Amino acid sequence: MQQTLKEFGFEAAHQTPPHSGLHGHSFRVEVALSGTPDPVFGWSHNLDEVEPVIDAVRRELDHRYLNDIEGLSVPTLENVARWIWHRLNARLDGLERVVVRRGQPGVSEACAYSGKH
Repeated sequence: MQQTLKEFGFEAAHQTPPHSGLHGHSFRVEVALSGTPDPVFGWSHNLDEVEPVIDAVRRELDHRYLNDIEGLSVPTLENVARWIWHRLNARLDGLERVVVRRGQPGVSEACAYSGKH
């Protein structure tokens, strides 16, 4: 078994009343995919096939007000990670986990989600 990792970022605003007012973040997302290595190329997933799927999800989130996106009326890190996982799992085999981070390296917050049991 081998794991392929892909990262992407997006900028978005949200609020989580009564805990916060309207504000924005630079979000970083790590997607982990597991599978059997290809005997020739060694990869578990061809990134040329993965990237369009991930980019479609990124476009749904980038420069948006997350509260207005269906399924994200309460856009906490936990709910955003779960939302992304479900969007990608429908289109990518071997999805293991999604990690969503906000903040600068060294002082960031993150949540990891895996829909696997």
